[in-house]
Order: sequence, then C-alpha cells, then structure tokens
Amino acid sequence: MKKIHPILKAFIPVTKGLAQMLGPDYEIVLHDITDPERSVIAIENGHVTGRKVGAPLTDLGLYILRSEKFREVDIVPNYMTTTSDGRILRSTTIFIRDENERIIGFLCINFDTTKVSMFKQVIDQHLSFQKLEDLAGANHEKFASRVEELLNEAIQEVKSLTGKPLRYATKEEKINVLKKLDEKGFFLLKGAVDLLAREMGNSKFTIYAYLREARNKSDANIV
Repeated sequence: MKKIHPILKAFIPVTKGLAQMLGPDYEIVLHDITDPERSVIAIENGHVTGRKVGAPLTDLGLYILRSEKFREVDIVPNYMTTTSDGRILRSTTIFIRDENERIIGFLCINFDTTKVSMFKQVIDQHLSFQKLEDLAGANHEKFASRVEELLNEAIQEVKSLTGKPLRYATKEEKINVLKKLDEKGFFLLKGAVDLLAREMGNSKFTIYAYLREARNKSDANIV
C-alpha cells in the first residue's frame, strides 16, 4: 500500500461513518491528490458512480488543482453532475489541507437524486390543481353539514352584490341576486325560496316571478 498522509488517513473512518449515516444513495469518496491517476483511497457506496479504490481523480478535481479561483476556497457545495448512464447527482467537494494550507486531498459526497426525483414527481402530481374559480366561479368549495348552512352561506355571498340588506335592494338588484343564486344551483335545495323570501321581504310568489325574469334574461343573453 502507498503511504497515506496522516491527515487523510484520519478521514477514512469519516468516509465510512458518513455513508452509514446518509445511506446507500450517498457515495462518499476520499481522494489523495498526490497521485491523481489513483487518487481514490477510500470509497463507500461506489455503486453510485461505479468507482473503486484506485480510481483516478475527476476532471473537475484536476481543474480545481490548477485553477487560481479555488486557492482560497474550502468547499464547493451542492453542484450538479451527471453519471455516464444519465443519473443526476448533487455533489459537494470538501478540500483537505495540511498544516501548511496546501491541498492534499478531497472528501467528496455524491448524492444520487433518482429516487428523490421520482418521489418529487409523485408529490407534484398529487399537488397539481385546477383553479376552482375557473371551473365554477368560486375560490373554495363549501363542505356544509346541513342544508340550512349551505343556503345561508350562499345568501351571505351574494349580499356583497348589493352592499346592503337584501330587503332594501331594488327590484333589479334582487333579480341579479336571484340570477347569481340560480347559477350556483341554489334553487335545487329544498327551502331555498322560503329562506330567500324572508331575506328579501317578499312573498314566495314574488320570488318565483323574479326568478322567471332572471332566467329569461339569461336565456336572452345565450341567444
């Protein structure tokens, strides 16, 4: 075995410990840069990139060693790399320096994002929505436990159209309110006309007459 710097040798159990903690999708690699052609001196979960002890330094590692921009850098975190078979890795390279601040090795962490990406696709699919407002003109669906609750909520919602109690609305305003309620299916519910008659201060017969006018207006607009 080649002689390994004592500082690098101390990182061998760190390599093993990180892999055991993080799991099989994390490849942990320890490089000795004094021998670029056989730089890998410890590796855990090498199946991620298919490497073993004795593998060479990567092209990025070689570039880092030659580039002035990394002279004062200690870590290159969370960059994207791709394996030969197309899997995306989230990678981090940590510089290991000796007592004279010279780089003697790299501790690299490569996370295979394949499983997480698949999980994210499932999550995104289940959190993809159509806007209810586009479908039904409302921004929420009411989950009432009683019919009366549903009726009252519908009336409270259309009151904003007039800006005043419905009994003080003009005939035209009341017809517009009925038109809106009819579009929402309000009159499919039992007791709707009685409740609205009380709110508007009109008889049921008047409400039915207003409703006919509202529907006639709608039909005219369709034509």
